[in-house]
Order: sequence, then structure tokens, then C-alpha cells
Amino acid sequence: MKKKSNGQYLENSRRGEILVAAAALFRAKGYEASTIRDITTAVGIASGSTFCHFRSKREILDAVAIEGMRHVLAGAETVAGRQLPPETCLKVLIRQHIGFLHDPPSRDFVTVLLYETRALSAGAKKEVMRLMALYEDIWKACLQGLVPVSNGRLRGAVSDSLLHRLLFGALNWSVHWYSPDDDLPPEVLAEALAELVLPAMRGSAESDVIGRSAT
Repeated sequence: MKKKSNGQYLENSRRGEILVAAAALFRAKGYEASTIRDITTAVGIASGSTFCHFRSKREILDAVAIEGMRHVLAGAETVAGRQLPPETCLKVLIRQHIGFLHDPPSRDFVTVLLYETRALSAGAKKEVMRLMALYEDIWKACLQGLVPVSNGRLRGAVSDSLLHRLLFGALNWSVHWYSPDDDLPPEVLAEALAELVLPAMRGSAESDVIGRSAT
């Protein structure tokens, strides 16, 4: 299954169908509790047909995690390429991240990526971490545009190496509480979350200006 240039990581193929079914099962039941037979039943193919595409259940999990992370990165790269103002960039990245977590079919892939990392092979884990680092770099570049920078680090108590991880933690935890029927629409939620973060960053910027004026 080839990743398309527009960030759509699924194609109309048997391999793609297997990955979609596996991601949904791994998300619902967990990797350990899901079987190859569960996957083939969900796809509607003969038992053992998955071995034409994957050598093992772990190889399916590896592919789900890597394809999910590729999709997330492709989306963020599209945002970075638009060269948006920093505040707009943050809001778009937050909205996009919420979409990855809650919009089908990406939610199955990304949730598996979040909670089944320990079951990945060493090679797949290394690749996921490489892709994650690239994703984090896009967030850090956006955040650095919001606050004055000194020696490559955000001023004051706000650290570029911690802030994006704090945001990821808050956003990723929404898989436990967010309900599309009961909570704000994703675009409104993204705006609200951004406005929780931006005042502190604006305050850091103002403090920096005051400090430089005093000297």
C-alpha cells in the first residue's frame, strides 16, 4: 500500500482493507485480544488470506502504526507549507490533531498508535519515533513563532521542548472523554483549546518586552 501525496494513507486494495479492519479491532479489543481470524472475518476473506500481504499479526500492527503516523505527519506538513500566522497555525494544528483522534478512519489508526506502542517490533518503533520527531518539529516551529526566542528556547517558564508535549497529552487524553454528541464540535473545541494556551504565551511575550525595556 503506497502512501499518496495528498496524505490519504489508505487505498482501495485488499491490503488497505486488512489494515482498516485491523485498526478498528485493535482499537476496540486491543492488539493482544484480537486474532488473525477476527481480522479476516471483518474483511470477509478466507482465513489465512492475510498472509498474502503480512507475515504475522505483529507485522499488521507495525503497518497500522506506521501508516497512521505517516498520515498524521502528512497533514501537519500540509499546514506548515501554508505558512500561516503563528496563532492561526496553532489553531489549525490543534483542530487537525483532534480530527486525527476522533474522525474515522484515522481515529482507529492513531488510537492504536497511542496505546499499542509497546507491542511494536523494534524496527517499527524506531520508524514511528522518527516520524513523530518530524511531527513535533512542526509544532515546535509554530510555537516558537508565538513567543520571543533566546538561544533557541522559549523564554521564561515556557519551554518549546515541553509545551508541545503538554498539548499532546491534553489532546490525546480526549479519547477518554470527548463525545461528538455531547461536546463542542471539533473546530469550536480547537478554538477554545487554543485560547487557553495563547494568553499565557502572549503574557510571556509581554513580560519579555517589559524586561528588555527595564534594562
